[in-house]
Amino acid sequence: MHEGQTVRQNLLTLCKFLGGRLGGYTLFGLLAWATGSLLLRAANYQSLVIGAAYVGLAALLLVAVLRKKAPAGACAFEGAQAKLSRWPALLPVGMGFLAGLKVCPPLLLAFTEAASTGTLTGSLVLFLTFFLGTSIYFIPLSFLGAFARVTALRIVGQFAAVIVALYYLYSGILLLAGGIQQL
Repeated sequence: MHEGQTVRQNLLTLCKFLGGRLGGYTLFGLLAWATGSLLLRAANYQSLVIGAAYVGLAALLLVAVLRKKAPAGACAFEGAQAKLSRWPALLPVGMGFLAGLKVCPPLLLAFTEAASTGTLTGSLVLFLTFFLGTSIYFIPLSFLGAFARVTALRIVGQFAAVIVALYYLYSGILLLAGGIQQL
């Protein structure tokens, strides 16, 4: 936004970035399906593994949402950005792809959910909807550079993340209880 580009140029850059993110999410969807396929072979432990993942990741999401400031070195791909900057046309796509691979609690929860679907289609559809749901917030950035700084929107996002974390915590406890009973 600070480069003074037109709205059309910003939208084109945004599309490249989102295309890269979709590539990253598709890769995660494939990995989740493969992981889920391996877990299905160990069906006796599937509830325990997925339940434990839900509980742990829900707790991690709660900590991430409720902490006061971001951890130091939050961007793990600073070196990659420097290398990609040599090819300006690829920078938005590459950074989008790397952003799609950024490991964070919501992405890990989506990974666990996708792994539990048991099908490649289910896993890819879950990550496609995850991509669509998280991409909505990028579109206004083409028009308003400071849109992400609206405090009320950040608070609503935090509440939504807490609700999601509590849902997965509850689901994880139920799955763990069911897995323990099966043993």
